[in-house]
Amino acid sequence: MNNVVLVGRLTKDPELRYLTSGTPVATFTMAIDRDYKNKDGSITTDFIPVEIMGKPAEFVANYITKGRLVGVQGSIRVDRYETPDGEKRTFTKVSGRSIQALESKNKATKNEEAPESPTEFAAIDDDDVPF
Repeated sequence: MNNVVLVGRLTKDPELRYLTSGTPVATFTMAIDRDYKNKDGSITTDFIPVEIMGKPAEFVANYITKGRLVGVQGSIRVDRYETPDGEKRTFTKVSGRSIQALESKNKATKNEEAPESPTEFAAIDDDDVPF
């Protein structure tokens, strides 16, 4: 079984192209932090290339931008090719089947260091209620 689920942020806006058959194809890279720290206390980030086709590709191109947190479900794909010099190479990527935005566009553009406003409940007068 070849199934992968990734959650991460786009490193730049997706690129949309069309195959000769007219099928839309979107490509982008996701930045995903590993779940542990190095000896020096820093977190390593992996940059995973993703390709998604069909209607999800058009959704990505129209609504998902750099910095957005997304979830992608798909499979690992290894493409093999030969350079003009005869050197054999491989390229590993995720072939996405579905994608979901996990936060609003406004949240992605805000400074993540900004503190969240505290939740406070205060008594209000009945005359201040608009309904």
